[in-house]
This record gives sequence, C-alpha cells and structure tokens, in this order.
Amino acid sequence: MPSGFGDLTDQAHHLVSTGDLAGAQRLLSDALSDADPRPANATTELAEAASLQARVLVALGEPHSARGWAAFAYAAHTRLHGRSDPRTVAAAATLAAVLHRVGSHARAARLYQDVIIELTAQDGPESLRVLAAHADLATVEYARGQCRTARDRLQDAWELHREVYGDGHPSGIKMLARLGAMQRDCGQFAEAHDNLALARELCRQHLPADDPLATQVATLARAPANPDHSCLESPPDPQDTPVVPA
Repeated sequence: MPSGFGDLTDQAHHLVSTGDLAGAQRLLSDALSDADPRPANATTELAEAASLQARVLVALGEPHSARGWAAFAYAAHTRLHGRSDPRTVAAAATLAAVLHRVGSHARAARLYQDVIIELTAQDGPESLRVLAAHADLATVEYARGQCRTARDRLQDAWELHREVYGDGHPSGIKMLARLGAMQRDCGQFAEAHDNLALARELCRQHLPADDPLATQVATLARAPANPDHSCLESPPDPQDTPVVPA
C-alpha cells in the first residue's frame, strides 16, 4: 500500500464534506487502482479508503461499482478488528446498503440484522443508529415482499424514535414518510394518507420550507402507489379505497 494513504483518505473526506463527490471518487480511484485486491493483505488505512470509496459511489448512484469495494472493506475490517469493532459494523452497514441497491436483498437483510445486534450492544436499543438500522432493514424486508414484517418494524422504530427524540427530528419524519409510502404500496390507503399528511405537517412545523427533506416528503406524498409492488405477507384489503394526499 502506498505511504500516506491515510492522508489521502482525509483529503477525500474533505472533498465529500464540501460536496465534491466526483472529486473524492477520482482521488480514491487513482489511489486504489494500485492497491492489493486481497482483503487478507489489507491494512486499516486501505480498508477505510475502500469503505469511503464504496459510500461515495453509492451517493453517486453507482451501487454496482461500489459492491466490490464495500465487500473488500467489510472482509478486511472483519479480519483486522473483529465483527464487533465499530469500523467493521460501519462497513457491514455500507455493504448492506449496497446489496440492497443491487437487489441482493436476502444478504442485505442478514447484514442489517447483524448491524442491529452489534449497535444495540454498543449504543442501546434507543440510539439513533439502531433505529436507523431498523428502518433500513424494514426497507429491505419490504423489497422482499415481507410487508407486514417491514411495516411493523418501521412503525415500532418510528414510535420509539418519536418518544425519545420528539416530533421534529428529521430522521423520524423520514421514517414516518417511508412508512406511509409502504402502506400506500400495500393498499392501506387510509393509513398511508394519515401518515404522509402527518409527515408533511411535521415538516411544516419543524423544518424550513426549502429544506430538502420537506421537498422529498411533499413529492412522496403526491406520488401514486407502486403498481409493480407485490405483498407476499399481507395482501391489500379490497374494501379499502385510495385517498390522494392533500
């Protein structure tokens, strides 16, 4: 591994913090092109660089390109530090996110379950990281058609988040909007309308009008149900009628 790799990763972090994702990706790509591709030979600095490259590629909408680096980083950190180390847990979460985006939902779900176990042991069940991991796992379960499980998990996560962190926390609002979208796709139109309307109201009360999350929630609330979604656990009630969010 080239010397000064940690400094280069710091430079990439700075580029990410300024919004220059493409610049960070190019910097990391040039450096990683000469790296030993075997996780068994990786150092901590190389594993960190690979993990950052995976996160940057996901943010750039290139999950297939991110998959190799995410898997490399997870394997390297596991060997170097063990499964419970915070660096390994973070790498596992990154790999799970990548696998979800490329359609490997079963493995993504297993990794998120591992992440939840480790983060709960480290932070406690009410931590933001644990609740966020539950929300991410719910999204994977939903993609697999395990809709009742996904909705129940996300409902529980949001209710606990709301109890601990209040109505105005952005991650809680995001969970609620995600829950409403799931319910709409599953044919639970009345529940979906209520939750999406509440998410919009919480945005109005607690976020600036031009906040990106407020815009995302408004757009999501106006979207139609996904016609391609298939519920394997809980088919929609045929007597439930669609309600378009105001």
